[in-house]
Amino acid sequence: MKQKQRTSGKRLQQEIVENYRKLRRRNRFLSLILVVILVISGLGLYNLLATDGYGNKKATYDQQLTTLRQDRADILDGKKATNNQSFKTTLNNNLANLKEYPQKADNYQVAIDGTDSRLTINKNNIFVSDNAGMLSQKTKRKIFQLNKQLAASTNGAQLEVVTVPELPRGEDIESYANAIFNQLGIGDKTENNGVLYLIALDDREFRLEVGYGLEGLIPDGKADDIINNDDVVDAFKDEDYDTGVNQVLDEVFAIMNTKTALVDSQIKNVESQRTQLVFLHWAAMVGLILLVFISVLVVSNLFRARAALKRNYKNYQSETAAVTEEEDLLQISKQTELYNILLSGLLIGLSAGAVQRAIAQGRLLQNPAAEKKMFGRILIGDTLYGGNGEILTTAYLASNYNSSNWSDNDKGSGGGSSWGSFGGGSSGGGGASGGW
Repeated sequence: MKQKQRTSGKRLQQEIVENYRKLRRRNRFLSLILVVILVISGLGLYNLLATDGYGNKKATYDQQLTTLRQDRADILDGKKATNNQSFKTTLNNNLANLKEYPQKADNYQVAIDGTDSRLTINKNNIFVSDNAGMLSQKTKRKIFQLNKQLAASTNGAQLEVVTVPELPRGEDIESYANAIFNQLGIGDKTENNGVLYLIALDDREFRLEVGYGLEGLIPDGKADDIINNDDVVDAFKDEDYDTGVNQVLDEVFAIMNTKTALVDSQIKNVESQRTQLVFLHWAAMVGLILLVFISVLVVSNLFRARAALKRNYKNYQSETAAVTEEEDLLQISKQTELYNILLSGLLIGLSAGAVQRAIAQGRLLQNPAAEKKMFGRILIGDTLYGGNGEILTTAYLASNYNSSNWSDNDKGSGGGSSWGSFGGGSSGGGGASGGW
């Protein structure tokens, strides 16, 4: 403030005018950015409203759902078969011993690509690879029988169980399960309707890997619920592996063993895609409308602020035009609204109201005792003024506007306190806690 008082009239005039021009440039630049945003959002909104992209996609999903639901009804009514000749040929060629459970094993080794592990596969019961020796013969027989039923009632769905003593070096349970699943080719090649249950004994981990074709019926959340069921986890902790594995098998098989499993999964996938499409469309619509509204509002306010600044500039020019003496120019300049705006430190002026508040603050800041506070407030003596110049309190030091009054008890007083602070009580530790 003292430095500004020593400034000459012409020098102060240059400072006031330059500050005005900076405000105008900032206002214009922000307005331009918002206009560009307004145009882009407006075009996006027009595109959503005027084109049939959304309607066509939604109609496509609706048609797919209608077709799939009709397929499901036809399958249940026996009008449409789920098995095809290709699958029957594959079944006869690769699973010749499927009719009866094989008593004798015919093992061979499979090296899993990208890892240092090998799995032992029984050609006579390819659905179990119990490398960790965790499962009983009864459970292995059950897995065989479950797959036999799947072969009869589905289009190539398969349920594979693999146990290993430990995970290979550098592999986690997810990556290893994915590698096994894709190398063995579990489930029908076209339908992708296989499920792998992988158990790593020493690592105490397991995973349910689901083929693409069944992800609609067994999404990640459902798979997690199945294998991390409390009863399953407790059975594994008790080393009762057969009980835990059988519970998982029963739940997964119940989902897979239906004539409509594949079409049900397809229906869920299409429904999910349709729901996502509708949500994204309306979210984009609402977002663009809000963006257009906010942009129009802010640009309008910026134009009003620019007009207010221009009026103040014209007033300043008329008030200083005839002044020749620097001392007079200095005094007159300090009485103008543009000078008050300079003192306030206004950066842009988002609205005409913001410009008026800056003028009010500038008037107060001309007082040598003025001190800036948060939120545009100004303190002069013991009187605190708001951002628009109104008096908030005439006793600032004793008021709650003064942050030093917010925690009187921190000063060690065990007696009274001001409003908004705690009373200094203590506790002997009574109460309650919870846990599991």
